[in-house]
Amino acid sequence: MKKILSLFAAALLAFSASAQQKIGHLNSESVLQQMPEYKQMSDAVDKKKGEYSKTLEKMYQEYEMKQKELQDKGKEMMEAVLETKIQEIQDLQKRIGDFEQKAQTDLQKFAADLMKPLNDKYIKAVSKVAKEQGYSYIIDLASGAVAYYQEGTNDVTSSVLKELGVTGAPAAGGTSPAPAAGSTAPKK
Repeated sequence: MKKILSLFAAALLAFSASAQQKIGHLNSESVLQQMPEYKQMSDAVDKKKGEYSKTLEKMYQEYEMKQKELQDKGKEMMEAVLETKIQEIQDLQKRIGDFEQKAQTDLQKFAADLMKPLNDKYIKAVSKVAKEQGYSYIIDLASGAVAYYQEGTNDVTSSVLKELGVTGAPAAGGTSPAPAAGSTAPKK
């Protein structure tokens, strides 16, 4: 009987210790979109996207013009001229494809560079609120990632590695939960 009471007391103690953790949630997309800086960033990205679109539109117009010329006068052209025109169209197709890829990469980098200060500000605010209000974890509903966690608490990395029979130090960043794709990294 004494043994059963001891086990019950231990289970009750473990339950009350885990019940003391406070978990909250938020929607990072909603928070970020309501920040005044987000509208400025969006406008800058849209402006840059518009510039790329205008350039691309001109390239497509040139392509269509060359295509139409080849269709209309292709039969009348000498073989060498025809081959040159076909090569020009193929080169223009390649340039258009290369431009589209470069524009997309540039836009992503541009948006990421503009987003970094907003993201840093957001992470700082989440951390401050979590600490002030006693949250152990804040879960981001938009990404499904942990937006905040208390440093050094409930980290089971080494226990899982031990269970798997893996020895040695965990990989860099191995003690932190990994953020979901597209989410913000948790701030300690």
